[in-house]
Amino acid sequence: MSVVQPTESPFDHDRYFEFTVNDETYNGSIHFLTQYDGKPDFVEVLRSTFFRDETYGDSRADWHRNTTSFYAWIKAHMLRLAWDCREEFLRYFLHSFPNICRDFGFQVAHDRDASGAPSQSRLWEMWNKEFTDVQREFVRTATEEALAFAREQGIPAPDPVFRPEERDISSKRSEQRLVAEKTKEVWQQAKPFVTDTFYLKRAENTVVHENAFWEQHTYMGMRENMYAQSGQHSFYIDSRRDRTPSASNHRYQIGKLSAEETRSMLHETNRMLIARARHNAELVGNLVAAIDITKGNPWTGKIERDEDNNITEDWILGYKDGEVYYQWATIQIVGYDIPLVLDAIPVKRGMKRADIVDSLLENALDLVDDIELVMMDREFDSEGVKDACDKHGVSYLNGARKRESEKATCTRLRRAGKTVHIEEETVADGPTRKRMYLPSSADGDFEAEDEEEDENEERPDIREEMREELADLGIELSEEEASHGFSALTKELRKEEANEPTVGSEADTQAYALFETNHPSVTLNEGDSEVERIHMVERMVRRYRHRWGIENGYKQLKTFRVRTTSKRHTYRFFNFVFACVLYNVWRLVDLLVKFAIEGENSTYAPRVDANQFLTVAKKYYGLDPPD
Repeated sequence: MSVVQPTESPFDHDRYFEFTVNDETYNGSIHFLTQYDGKPDFVEVLRSTFFRDETYGDSRADWHRNTTSFYAWIKAHMLRLAWDCREEFLRYFLHSFPNICRDFGFQVAHDRDASGAPSQSRLWEMWNKEFTDVQREFVRTATEEALAFAREQGIPAPDPVFRPEERDISSKRSEQRLVAEKTKEVWQQAKPFVTDTFYLKRAENTVVHENAFWEQHTYMGMRENMYAQSGQHSFYIDSRRDRTPSASNHRYQIGKLSAEETRSMLHETNRMLIARARHNAELVGNLVAAIDITKGNPWTGKIERDEDNNITEDWILGYKDGEVYYQWATIQIVGYDIPLVLDAIPVKRGMKRADIVDSLLENALDLVDDIELVMMDREFDSEGVKDACDKHGVSYLNGARKRESEKATCTRLRRAGKTVHIEEETVADGPTRKRMYLPSSADGDFEAEDEEEDENEERPDIREEMREELADLGIELSEEEASHGFSALTKELRKEEANEPTVGSEADTQAYALFETNHPSVTLNEGDSEVERIHMVERMVRRYRHRWGIENGYKQLKTFRVRTTSKRHTYRFFNFVFACVLYNVWRLVDLLVKFAIEGENSTYAPRVDANQFLTVAKKYYGLDPPD
């Protein structure tokens, strides 16, 4: 994309670009402010965005222009593309945040909707019927420019991974062919990362080549809901191999691997992937990681229980939704680096979170020794977890539980009218630990919804789903208020507090979010003003938004995981780890394809989304000749 020379602009940052529709080239521009009150998020960037009338100008009938600005619709659909969300979700967000809705340019409708939010149907109609092909392509390109600008400024921005319908990598056939060819080339180069590090414990007189097991497992993992039994037959038909493993032998041989052996193979594969990524100046400098626990599909088979009806199975664990699952913990790179899953561990009944963190950090730091910060949710709020981070010399940033003393502190803070509060704890042979209280919502910004005969009113289950999706984007929305400022940083912190006993009033407890860190950037100096402390805490806690990247990774890992009904936990763990390997290879493939096409000035947005990678990898799961 060539860049048009900018002209004088009242805005601080201008981006000029070209885009192509039906072999015709058009010019576009988008203009940003670079000065904000505090550190903004991507929504704030769009609120301060300015457009000029060019080839994408308003082509609607004149009477349309007397209602809602055309640029309001542009900003709304830019946000939808950036978040890769539905029109229903976009309407819910705009309805819930009336100030943002107004700043985008939507008019207040005094007789209906206090926020002026457009309906779901109108959002769909504008994009699919009112926008021209040129206008839609302008919005797509402007969205990429806005995401690139945000990341250049260090502003958290969504990671557009799955976008096959809305995000076309190029309108030029030659570039599409280059992407496909480079993806095939890199995927074939990456196959030895698996075949050179993974192994089976078989007898010497085997007749099926070992690589056939890895090809077969890759084949099954990349096809939706494929099990070993059906996958073995399909692989034999599609494969050029004379001998392939039977389903039972496949499960048996892989299930013989211990969890530690499987982890070791993951580490060695990652070692080569990291070396290749660092060759292109990725994964250098201070890295940010996240630790969390994910689950497989619900276990529906037989479960052993004791006389008190408690589950006695070591590897089948209960979950908050009432189902039981096999579960695995991982540590993953998040933020603006290539998001590799560094390590994984199966979760066993009675296993302490501190032991999980200790084990994951030990292996992750053996691969990349410059992890600056690791982030975890409230589930990992324990002294043992903090000790593990101190032991490995890593700073942590965790959401924390409010026990009785912390709830009482919330009451004192609210009565004193404090915005933020920092407490320090000195520990022997370790960095100072800080507890940061910050407001979980802002008062006065919410206007109640009119629930009478509103065509946009959601069912309760849909509304809860919307709130969870907002939480995935780092935006917390309560039932009674749409919050601003710090509220976007308090993801999931209040969900577990509803039924906890409260010292002081429940309103006091809910008014503050609590985070803990040992990061040296948070200090408690007597000379600091309250405003300085607010900005310091905000800068630190805003980094917590990157933690949702591990959840995004978990969603994509399911695409690569082989399904099974086996109760053998080692086989299930291997399935998960091998999915992590394929996920990591995909992210490396995307990185190298970007460098091949864009050079050293490549953008952060992926060139090869997961669907494209799966399409190529399915076709070239083996090399020619096979071995």
